[in-house]
Amino acid sequence: MEPAEGHDVRILARREIEVTGVERLEQFDAEAFVLATRAGELCVEGQGLAIKAFDRQAGVIRIEGEIGALTYGDHRRRARWGRIWP
Repeated sequence: MEPAEGHDVRILARREIEVTGVERLEQFDAEAFVLATRAGELCVEGQGLAIKAFDRQAGVIRIEGEIGALTYGDHRRRARWGRIWP
């Protein structure tokens, strides 16, 4: 698999994450953010997560909190969101 052009992830001390190449912020709460990126759907999981900055035009988001896991794939069907999407 080739890397997605214009998409990067940078984690700073597990307390902050910066993601570039963000096309949409799909869902978020204090435990998970689901982002549509140029490389596919990205789920950032952790505790106490909050948006520090989000430049929609540039496609850059910074999230602060305790970063626990990053996963690429389809997370829209997770029960945590309270509804099933088609």
